[in-house]
Amino acid sequence: MKRAGLIFMALFSASFIMAQNTATVTETGDVNTSNVNQVGITNTATITQIGDKNDAATSDKYASSLYGVLTGTKGIIQEGASNTGIISQTNLYGGTVAAGPTAGIGQTGDGNTARITQAHNSVWMQEYAWAKQTGDGNTSVQNQVSSYAFSHVYQQGAEQVDPQNLVGNYAETQQIGGYGQNANIWQVGAKNNAFQSQGISNTYTQSNLAEVTQKGNDNTSHQYQNGSSNTSKAIQNSDWNTANLTQNGNGNGVQVLQKTGIYNVVNLTQNGGTRADIVQNGSNNTLMGIGSDIMATSLNGSILDLDQIGVGNMLQLQQTNRETATVMQNGSTNTVIVIQN
Repeated sequence: MKRAGLIFMALFSASFIMAQNTATVTETGDVNTSNVNQVGITNTATITQIGDKNDAATSDKYASSLYGVLTGTKGIIQEGASNTGIISQTNLYGGTVAAGPTAGIGQTGDGNTARITQAHNSVWMQEYAWAKQTGDGNTSVQNQVSSYAFSHVYQQGAEQVDPQNLVGNYAETQQIGGYGQNANIWQVGAKNNAFQSQGISNTYTQSNLAEVTQKGNDNTSHQYQNGSSNTSKAIQNSDWNTANLTQNGNGNGVQVLQKTGIYNVVNLTQNGGTRADIVQNGSNNTLMGIGSDIMATSLNGSILDLDQIGVGNMLQLQQTNRETATVMQNGSTNTVIVIQN
């Protein structure tokens, strides 16, 4: 009997350890590689790398969430619920480095968090970060500071399971500075939220690409770009979705496709010779302004091309200073309000 009690205590202790593991890896120097695998709940994995050409992922370097699949080995792999994965990669060298860091996190379960931070001073440094999460209530946050950065996030959640109590996924990408930066977020399921920001008001950036693809109901995307020749793309497939787009600078472009849905909304603010191509296919869809502003704004030489296909659609637009608006509405009981100064 005493032996059985000892066996029970050993099993209980092993289960408890598996459920609350903590792995911390710190590497200083160049060309380091780290991988952490965890199974259970409330686990925490942290990888910190200081130096150049460090690797916290061994594949998927050029993967794109546009295809909806991120495969291969990640720097951190976690299976279970309420786990946290953190990868931080920095360098102190200010010279020219051809190859940058790579970081990847893969999580399966609900309520997980994946955070990747990459900050490098080297000229022409390229950063690669990606996260794949399967489950509901997950969070992915990626922050990149370099000349060239590539960020990819794929989240797979529930689509039609008890929408009243469903907790969607959240993906955030912030890229500061740089040229030719690329941010992709792909979300499948309901009540998801995507946030992308490229450049800041006092930093010149150009030729950046921000893409959001959401498949499901009641999803929201936010895209902010500062600089020139940038492009924002948003694709939303289903009902009650909202796309928010803000661009400041010259020669920027917006492409929005909301298809086969109802009660979708595009909130738009553009300033500085930008172009917006928007297609809303469904009923009771709206193009309007950001936040409490009921009028979408297209300022200083910006161009709007809008197609609304269905019934009960509405456009509310204000343009100033040599603006152009081309609107096609195909259906009944549609409304257009355009003010040009």
